[in-house]
Amino acid sequence: MMKADRIKIVFKHLSAFLLLGACLLWGLQSPVQAEDSHTPLEPIDCPGERIEGEHAACFILHVPADWNDISNRTMELPVMRFAPLGAAATKPPLLVLAGGPGQSAIFLEKQLSSNLKAFRQDRELILMDQRGTGPLADQLRCKDALRDEQQILIPELAACVKQAELDGHLRSDYSTAFAVQDYRALRYALKIDKWAILATSYGARVAQGLIDKDEKGIDRILFNGPLFVGTVFLDWNPYSRVEAALDLCNEQDGCRTHFPNLYWDMERIPFAIHNVKLPQDDPLPASIHANLYRKRLQALLARHRVGEVPSDIEKTLASLDEAQEKDAVWTPPSPLPQNMKGIGLMVHFSILCAEEIDRLADQAPQDLAQPLRVLFYRAACKELDAVSDHGISLAKNWDKAKPTKKPILIFNGALDTIVNPDAVKKTEALYANASRFTVPYAGHDILSRVPCAREMMAQFLDGTKPSDVKDLCTTRPPIAFEGPTAPASN
Repeated sequence: MMKADRIKIVFKHLSAFLLLGACLLWGLQSPVQAEDSHTPLEPIDCPGERIEGEHAACFILHVPADWNDISNRTMELPVMRFAPLGAAATKPPLLVLAGGPGQSAIFLEKQLSSNLKAFRQDRELILMDQRGTGPLADQLRCKDALRDEQQILIPELAACVKQAELDGHLRSDYSTAFAVQDYRALRYALKIDKWAILATSYGARVAQGLIDKDEKGIDRILFNGPLFVGTVFLDWNPYSRVEAALDLCNEQDGCRTHFPNLYWDMERIPFAIHNVKLPQDDPLPASIHANLYRKRLQALLARHRVGEVPSDIEKTLASLDEAQEKDAVWTPPSPLPQNMKGIGLMVHFSILCAEEIDRLADQAPQDLAQPLRVLFYRAACKELDAVSDHGISLAKNWDKAKPTKKPILIFNGALDTIVNPDAVKKTEALYANASRFTVPYAGHDILSRVPCAREMMAQFLDGTKPSDVKDLCTTRPPIAFEGPTAPASN
């Protein structure tokens, strides 16, 4: 199959656009020039159509699969470069670094271009998939390892990784360090002098790598729910955020009236789960279901659905009481796991095995804050090591971030249960020209869910000093808790 045909096929599911001749000419130019790069950047036609007023150019960036051996294998990374919504690009482009690890920016292009409209009047928007993610890395998503309920099957994951390596895709290719070099190469290839960076969740680690390796190319950085290099991802206890949500309910007369026994109800749920009949074909014991229910509440907070927490607790307890009274089988609610459908599982596990699991190796299960989660990742990483000799080797001091005086704005949510909000404080001290805002009632992704925060981000990207950004979220009205008769959560 010709390369052009293959690229067209892997892009066919993207919500992309029709590339006009004038747009292609625009896409090969930039208002500012950086040093030349020998990294090939190949313009391609983008399929589909854009909404009126949107213009963009598509490219394939060719990079070494192994940056330590640039004469060996190569890798192709898709790039989308959106024109400014206004007349001209007078400000540095905005580069988006997605989370995960393993999330595709290209798959999110519609959502991102819409959410970022307030920032795009006079600047370009640049998306590039981190290696191992997106349409050009479909094999590495390991879709057969993911069940409909988002359960990851370790044997299928290991089989996928083994086959990928037989096809020349080595686990060691998919590291944070190599991603950093990819984005530096992209800046050179696009001849961009400086760009602003929006880094979400795991993308913060890549941004911190760019501070170290390519600080001269950075105008300013906006961190959105960041997972910094010093932050432990898999072993912190987020349940205190659920308790904080219950405190918020107790502080409001209406919520306290609807749910007068909320704390006691929450405490009773694990005991009630142990006292009901579970479906005969359910392989999980009651203790696991009790843990999964806690994770359900944490997922509601991460998804900015704090208003549903009290009613979810009450409905769950009512269903347990009814099942016990009638001596009936109780069906557990969905634990609302993290959505892994768009995640490149090979890169996800390659990075987390190296950057998270290895540093927890000496901890016994009883000492872990999230034993079920860590033990699952340990089992997966052990199985991947059994089928592969190409794990990621981390450089010395990989988890030490470099200080910078670049303008930086940091946003996190007080109720974030994915990345520890408290851990952000430790990294903040590295940045002499930074401000941090913890948004009340917010979960993980501030950019997509909190309009007042987007207005603050726009101030910052327009050139406002971090210390002068006005906090527009302090006047946000209190969270609206749903009453006990609200529809059941999905």
